[in-house]
Order: sequence, then structure tokens, then C-alpha cells
Amino acid sequence: MNWPRLAALMVALPLAASADDAVTNAPATALMTRVLANRPVRDYSLKARLFVTPDNPVPVDILVSPRPGEVRTIYQAARMHLLVVQPEHGQARFYLRGTGELKGAARMGGFLGSHFSYYDLGLPFLHWPDATLAGDDRVRGRDCTVVEVRADHEPYARVKLWIDKEYLALLRAEAYDGNDGLVKRVAIASFKRIGDAWIPRGIDIAFVPKLQALPAEEKSRLEIYEGSPDAHFAPDQFSPETFLRAPAAPP
Repeated sequence: MNWPRLAALMVALPLAASADDAVTNAPATALMTRVLANRPVRDYSLKARLFVTPDNPVPVDILVSPRPGEVRTIYQAARMHLLVVQPEHGQARFYLRGTGELKGAARMGGFLGSHFSYYDLGLPFLHWPDATLAGDDRVRGRDCTVVEVRADHEPYARVKLWIDKEYLALLRAEAYDGNDGLVKRVAIASFKRIGDAWIPRGIDIAFVPKLQALPAEEKSRLEIYEGSPDAHFAPDQFSPETFLRAPAAPP
């Protein structure tokens, strides 16, 4: 069985390794290299619902296009179009239609008013080079290796990642600020088969107020309920230049 990983879940939908190829005792950098090496090899068109609150779903289309050396993903809802370009090596770049490239603090804007920031959708911390092993744990009945990654001059100071030992799939992530306070928590709630691959079906994210427990009302959820592999997209659909222009007015 092959599982597409969340991380780049939410953005790149890279495939997790099969059980025969899994590495369970490698150093952290080698483990993350194996996780990131499992990229999508075909275009995907996915339909999702974003629950900004439990009773407020917003339809979202997710278009995934792998390219040599990178994966490009479009999130679109109504007149909002976001492009995320995630290279194999280097920082993710974010483009909002009509606004252009998002940099610095603008990357932390709330996606459609949810607790998913634009930055979270890219999961760029999976590419941070400073990674260390932080032990073993179990998540949703699965044995996981815990990896901690750090970076300077990023919205989060460090992130803990729970990687499924058998399939090298990201199952959980916790992001911390510079004062070592927990800021965000991401969890893969379920998987769904589309074509010959498994994709994250339910993705929960929660904002954690300082010095408080995790309240239910602070959560948002992205549910992918339908999709098609081998989608065919227009050649310039994923071009950053396209996102420098305002969306066309409805007829």
C-alpha cells in the first residue's frame, strides 16, 4: 500500500514509502530525506471541504502538479486562489491571486479565515535541514519516530514531527514559538483511497492560545472527499505570473 503524505500533506501530497522500503532507525536527516523523496508522480484534482468552524464548511478545490524538482499546488475557493511552490530543496513560495507573492508575516494570514495559515499549507518545515531524532511514540495506534526540526527566521522556531515507521507518513506535527510555547498542532485524522493511492482524508489543525489547553473551538478541519488522478491542467495554470493578475470578473 502507498500512502500520500500530508504534508506536504496538504500541499504536495507526496507518496509515503512502502513497508519494504521503510527506514526506521536512520539518523533524522536521512529519515527526512526518505520521507521527502516520495513525491507525487502524476497530477491530482481533489475536492475538499474546509470547516472554518464545525458548522461552517467552505468548498475548496485542490490541484496538485508535480514538476521536475518541485511540486506546485493550487487551493481555490470562490474568488480566492492560492499557489504554493514547494521545491525539493529550499524554501516554499506562496502566491495569492491579485496580491502576488506572500513574504514574511504575510505568509501567516489565515486561509479563508481558518486556523490554516498559508504557510501551514506548504508545510515547509519538512524541508528544514536542522533535524534531530527525539524518540519513539504511538499515534492513532501506529508506531512513529519523533523528529524535531529547527530553523532561524521562520514563523515557528521548532516543530516536532511524528513519522509513521512503516510507511514514512507524517501523522502529526506540533509547532513551537521562540519561547518554547506550543502554537499549532496538526493531525491526520483519516485516509482515503483515490485511484491506486491513499491520500489524507481528514486534516485537523488547531491554534493553541498561550498558557491555555487546546479548546475545541480553536480547531479547523480540511476534509478531502473526492478526487481524480491523472488530471490535465492548462500549461500556464500553475505559473506564478498568473497569480500577479486579479481574478476575472464573473460573466
